[in-house]
Amino acid sequence: MKTLSIFFALFFSINISAQLTLPSIFADNMVLQRDAKIPVWGKAVPEAKVTVSFRGQKKITTSDKEGNWKVYLSPVSTDSNPQENPPAAFKKGGLNPPESPFITHPGLRPPLPDASTGTFCSRGEFWEQEGGLTIESEGSEIIFTNVLVGEVWLCSGQSNMKFELKHALGAKKFIAEAKESGIRFYQADRYNFKPYECDNCSGEWKVCTTNNVRNLTAVGYLFGMEIHKKIGVPIGLIEVDFGGSIVESWMSAAVLQKWDYFKKDLAKLAKYKNAKSFDFLKKKETKKWFDKLKKIDPGFKNNWMNPNINASDWMKIKSPRAQKIECLKGHNGIVWFRKKIFIPKKFKGKNIVISFERIVGYELTWLNGKMIDKTYEMSSGRWHRRYGIPATEFKIGTNTIVICDFANKDRGTPGEPLLTLSIYQKDDPSKEIKYSSDWLCKKGYDNTDYPERPYSFKLGNNILAIHYNSRIYPIIPYAIRGVLWYQGESNQHNPEEYAELFSTMIKSWRERWGEGKFPFYFVQIAPFDYGKKRNSAFLREAQFKTLALTTNTGMAVIMDIGENHNIHPLRKKEVGHRLALWALAKDYGYTNLVYSGPLYKSYKIEWDKIIISFDYDKGLKTKDRKSLSCFEIAGNDKKFYPAKAKIINDKIVVSSDKVKNPVAVRFAFSNTAKPNLCNGVGLPASSFRTDEWE
Repeated sequence: MKTLSIFFALFFSINISAQLTLPSIFADNMVLQRDAKIPVWGKAVPEAKVTVSFRGQKKITTSDKEGNWKVYLSPVSTDSNPQENPPAAFKKGGLNPPESPFITHPGLRPPLPDASTGTFCSRGEFWEQEGGLTIESEGSEIIFTNVLVGEVWLCSGQSNMKFELKHALGAKKFIAEAKESGIRFYQADRYNFKPYECDNCSGEWKVCTTNNVRNLTAVGYLFGMEIHKKIGVPIGLIEVDFGGSIVESWMSAAVLQKWDYFKKDLAKLAKYKNAKSFDFLKKKETKKWFDKLKKIDPGFKNNWMNPNINASDWMKIKSPRAQKIECLKGHNGIVWFRKKIFIPKKFKGKNIVISFERIVGYELTWLNGKMIDKTYEMSSGRWHRRYGIPATEFKIGTNTIVICDFANKDRGTPGEPLLTLSIYQKDDPSKEIKYSSDWLCKKGYDNTDYPERPYSFKLGNNILAIHYNSRIYPIIPYAIRGVLWYQGESNQHNPEEYAELFSTMIKSWRERWGEGKFPFYFVQIAPFDYGKKRNSAFLREAQFKTLALTTNTGMAVIMDIGENHNIHPLRKKEVGHRLALWALAKDYGYTNLVYSGPLYKSYKIEWDKIIISFDYDKGLKTKDRKSLSCFEIAGNDKKFYPAKAKIINDKIVVSSDKVKNPVAVRFAFSNTAKPNLCNGVGLPASSFRTDEWE
């Protein structure tokens, strides 16, 4: 009887513990925002007492009927003795902060082992653990260790924010020097596409070391490193980004209702109110779609995913790519691939990962007749497929993989995948087995007019509100200092709306966070050859307008580091530095700092000349010491001609022999212009125009 009682007590304890949870943004190694109220929230047993303890504080609350709870810890000072203001020597000297080594602060505590490597930080910049963050409820307890208090910045946007440190110019040096245990980062999972506001997203906090910063946002890391060196406090970087994403995908559905042209698509998404309704409807819609597909595709009709079918009439291929497969030329629809693989005894009882180098398109994959993955959305970011397979789902010996690949109406063709296949043990990737490129293939349905996919299938990168729902909402209201944003390339199609959309997004994030008008610093997109159909200068103009439409915002101009044939400029150190200038000047007391390049302010016409005035104009000059470039001037006929431009008393005087009565000036107003105008500290000027013509 005693044994039975112990069993029930143990079961009950485990059951309760399972119900005390926090979002993944709370974890070991995290950084909490200093000098601000610190919200902590999660789930517990309904109507249960919850106690949160941290640095001598103890906050108690009661969960509601659904088990939700939240407390606010009182502000905590930083984990070092930071310089709240820059050194006096700096205040007296130059316009820009010196590129100096880490500022040593009195009172830094002795070094402790790095949590991820067990080694000591080379310069002793590690902060003492002071008890961690503890949450208790109904006999269960969660303790987060190695928690620091410092400055937290959210890094968001599209691929130029996602751009990994390992690809940046100077990456080898940056990675080798990544030993700052006071810099931590959290990366949110990029493929949690949900049409409703999620309570959580997957991710974890890590300490910056040479082993794990390679895939971290280069811009965010280089920004964080500079701030860390200048003010000497822990830095937390929350990376939430996605390549190719539009600004609308980062805005909530409620906010997007403001625009009539979004309402039709928003109405289609509205039925997926929560996880329960979404799962139910998607299951129902999936069955309906497959039933229709089975009627038109021979592969589904004849059960080609079955590992035991007679495949003697399938074509043998070496490289599964459409342009190299003779039998697929002219085919535009569905292609089926199959391959037998031998899994050795060393993987017995082990969970494995099946990895394909690339698959382009929609795709369904079966292992031994059981579906292991389905990708209905087109997302270039998912070209590299990795499928986790439990030990119970494969056989030691011969296994059969079958892939049904769909062509896409707009991009990709069936058979385009480069199916370089390998498997490895999930907890030990070093034990990898690579298989030959020999496959079998067969044509399926020969068209792209598939049954219309329901909205639950279309939840990819650029669905309205998708990134807000899936990865921004789950981390609100985690306390942050501000936001770094690098996005805009994917809104080339609607620059007219972008300024209002972007400024509305900024305001709505601030409202939802409830921390006031926190700093929001963004990067103006760089020059790049987008082709003749679009002029990226209009999008840059929309970004510039955002400064006037919002408060406490700043724009890093990078007109000088663009690459005409690379939409991802490699010089990410300059980008991080220019964002850091805004933060140092506006948030960290560096009051005698020039933090922006020249920004257009006004113009006046004097006879046959136009005189342009700028903000941040002290010491106007050309970066290459040559004549000013990229100025154009026009009269009432709206025809622009290359102009002569001179610097006179920190203003630009523009004229042309071909325009006797000028009315408008444009500067660097094209896709690929790389102007040489900058201010006295070398920060480049933004492109601009004085007209409002199309």
